[in-house]
Amino acid sequence: MDLLTKWQKIWRKWRSPSKPKKQADHKSHRDNGVNDRPVVEAVSPQANPEQKTADSLRKLLYDKRIPAAVRQQLSGEYQQLEQLIEKLDKSAVHIVAFGRVSTGKSSLLNALSGSDYFSVSPLHGETKHSRPMDWPTRRDQSMVLIDTPGTDELGGEEREQMARDAARLADVMLFVIDGDVSASELNQLKAISNPHRLVIVVINKADLYPENELAQLKASVEQKLAGLCHAVVTASADPRPIKVISCNAPGEEQVDYRKRSPDTDAVKQALWQLLDKEGKALTAINAGIFAGQISDQIADKMVAARRLAADKIIRTHCMAKGVGVAFNPIPVADLLVAAGVDVAMIRQLSKLYGLPMGRAEATRLAVTIMTQLALLMGAVWGVNLLSSALKTVSVGLSTSVTAVAQGSLAYYATYLVGQIATHYFKSGYSWGEDGPKKVAMKILKELDRDSVLQEARNQILALIKNKSDGK
Repeated sequence: MDLLTKWQKIWRKWRSPSKPKKQADHKSHRDNGVNDRPVVEAVSPQANPEQKTADSLRKLLYDKRIPAAVRQQLSGEYQQLEQLIEKLDKSAVHIVAFGRVSTGKSSLLNALSGSDYFSVSPLHGETKHSRPMDWPTRRDQSMVLIDTPGTDELGGEEREQMARDAARLADVMLFVIDGDVSASELNQLKAISNPHRLVIVVINKADLYPENELAQLKASVEQKLAGLCHAVVTASADPRPIKVISCNAPGEEQVDYRKRSPDTDAVKQALWQLLDKEGKALTAINAGIFAGQISDQIADKMVAARRLAADKIIRTHCMAKGVGVAFNPIPVADLLVAAGVDVAMIRQLSKLYGLPMGRAEATRLAVTIMTQLALLMGAVWGVNLLSSALKTVSVGLSTSVTAVAQGSLAYYATYLVGQIATHYFKSGYSWGEDGPKKVAMKILKELDRDSVLQEARNQILALIKNKSDGK
């Protein structure tokens, strides 16, 4: 009787005599779910665009398939999702002021809203947080003005990230500058622009320039930012007071400074034109884009989390199998212990990937994998059986040597089974076009066998030493 036939006979004896359940259809496995990307489901076609997107975001926000650990890692993004849902429910357009420190972003928003809501100060970097303010509606369109910290403050990395996060949620971005466009500003605009976000570049502090210089500056900015913005306008959000010299009755000169009103007419005109043209679809489009980005991040985190969890499951069972085989003095029982550990591991992995297997189905998968490994690694399994036979007649040190050798091989075998099973689950409970043999060959080729065996030897030897020392 050849080695493979013996191995299969042992497996048949080990399996439950009860009638196994029908093997689950691979297609239904693929349909039901090991896809790590959260699905943003369709909603009623009768809903308006904002409501459709809001309902879709709620499904993403409350998707129970997303592990708590992933939610924790993406807590900031989940908060932004909640903000988006609130924004869509109100049909609000978010208008975000973005730019370097001291370009006058806060003053510009105050001038637009006719209020002193946003903090302004001669101190460098007065704005510490992104601050929203509801702006009176125009033609039934709710709008929110949002101030952001400056993007170039020394040591202000956290505040700069706040500004970038706010810009990601913007429907209209007022990119505020106070001179010609610098290389860093150009790079910032490229990084945060997208085809569905309206960008108005505002050259603030226009009152500091003579009329001809301002015209030249505007032309230069338009040329450099062609294709990156929808309009370039000028503004004087907080113009310098006018110096007025007058004479009093005795003929003495008096110097007074007359405060001037802000000039933001060009900014408002550009805003109204763009909003009238684009309409309320702006919020839905940008929210959908952001939801797609969040979905991708969730998928990446879930893949990483599952990878770590799968590795932990595999290594735990590797050690259980290696130790069980090393310390078990009965040769045939060694193989039965090995079989039970592999099936238990496969069942845990199947739970991790969303479709738990019963024992019969997990056993069939284990048989499929081990059959391929036995065909590809006959020599290795020969050593395994030889070590098992030697153990029955060896005593003293030789028993430890053969125990470690057999335990290490058992550890290695379970590691292989775990890696192949994980590939199967990640592929949608399918071997794909390659089939189990090619999958096994690929994993065998890529795996660093010596390092796995060395890890197994070290761990098993440590346990044998602790046992011999009476610990």
